[in-house]
Amino acid sequence: MKIAIAAKENHLKSEVDRHFGRTDWFCIYDSEKDNYAFVENIVRYEKDRAGCDAAEMLIRNGINMAVAGRFGSKVSEFFRQHQVQMVVVQKETNIKNVINIIKGTANQRVLRKKDQNI
Repeated sequence: MKIAIAAKENHLKSEVDRHFGRTDWFCIYDSEKDNYAFVENIVRYEKDRAGCDAAEMLIRNGINMAVAGRFGSKVSEFFRQHQVQMVVVQKETNIKNVINIIKGTANQRVLRKKDQNI
């Protein structure tokens, strides 16, 4: 599974960004290969559609899940249409902790599923 995590900076100690569409970076974590890469969010400064354009870029890269502090209504609908699970960070945390939660080696109380229907 490929997971896109909204990141304020491009390293594992970076905090998860509260804003999906306006984040500076995405950490793309591949849980099957247990590797990651940081991708710059080049659409973050768009006046309109930054979130949807970022979501579209990530879907083209094969993500199945997205993690951020919040998702706008347009992005939420877009992800639902493309069957991408959204996970909302409940507390401030860093990218490494989110990856450890995904691996099952850390406390999951900082995350919750946004949409139980997917």
